[in-house]
Amino acid sequence: MDLPDMRELTKARRKRLAISMQQTNFDALLLSDRKNIYYYSGFSGDDSYLLLINDTAYLLSDGRFIAQAAAEAPDAEFLCRTNGQQLQHLLVTALNDKPVKRLGFEGGTLSYTAWVDLANLLLAYLPDLEFDPADELPLELRMTKDEYELFCLKKCGEIADQALEATLPHIRPGVTEREIAWQLEQSLHEAGGQGLSFPTIVAAGPNSAKPHAIPSDYAVQPGDFVTIDFGCRWQNYCGDCTRTFAVGTISDEQRTAYETVLKAQLAGVANIRPGMTGSEADEISRRIIREAGLSEYFSHSLGHGVGLNIHEAPALSPSDKTTLRPGFLVTVEPGVYLPGRFGLRIEDSCIVTAYGLEPLTHFPKELITL
Repeated sequence: MDLPDMRELTKARRKRLAISMQQTNFDALLLSDRKNIYYYSGFSGDDSYLLLINDTAYLLSDGRFIAQAAAEAPDAEFLCRTNGQQLQHLLVTALNDKPVKRLGFEGGTLSYTAWVDLANLLLAYLPDLEFDPADELPLELRMTKDEYELFCLKKCGEIADQALEATLPHIRPGVTEREIAWQLEQSLHEAGGQGLSFPTIVAAGPNSAKPHAIPSDYAVQPGDFVTIDFGCRWQNYCGDCTRTFAVGTISDEQRTAYETVLKAQLAGVANIRPGMTGSEADEISRRIIREAGLSEYFSHSLGHGVGLNIHEAPALSPSDKTTLRPGFLVTVEPGVYLPGRFGLRIEDSCIVTAYGLEPLTHFPKELITL
């Protein structure tokens, strides 16, 4: 697939967002989250705001980003702050002669100081303007991935498969978690990755019982599980994949736990469908682990959305009522963790299609003994 015209792509996204704004009675929307700014404008710089009035974009930034904004977001009107001027002052300037009665903003990404400054300025200069949190508006559209996004996410999966294949020969007794992580990250780069989605997790032996362990100088021992949770970025999109390997001979208890988690993961991939809620999807895999008597060791939700952020909506969790739709991208990652002893997790990122889930990673999930 050829890379699309980002101007046309972001313009189409803004048109869809404008419809949602009209339906919720917002005349304008101020975006401060970097990923949302990129999604709706193509601009990847920091220290900036994006103001949307209908589907027209105003990029509020400073002189460092004039050239970058012209290249990445050429159809956004660039408003440049001067030395000592706050971005909030540019917002007042942009809104001053516009027929905007109600402004939405992202309360979750503004610092307390920025929020106070914004509120004071709006009250002082635009006292009749109503302004309310609208965090869900830009995120709602991002849950459904377009063709270009799916292409990028599939590329992340392809790179993950290649990198894991290249790393496997380096997993053996005596090698440390940090050495395995370094080898994997080098392999991701060589396979075409453009940075990491998140800090690589390599957890061996008793450390594998920590779901988000930090790679250490622990040396792999015979009888260990080695869990690797990793992902690369490609064109700003994130990959996410987990596999667990056995080193040498493992116990019957470890093998049973692995078979249970694998059964739960395969059941989720095979049976999750559009129209289900996140909680219904979670229960498919959770039931299998519960029936095996391991539910107390499954300490997190089944999965989460992935896109420009490594964790996005929706969640596949016992409490999430979001209805899954074609075009969503979710992880399916059951795991069990026995404190101080061992743990394991198996994960694929999957596209929700009209017929079910399509995994983006295809590295074998049957237990591999090294």
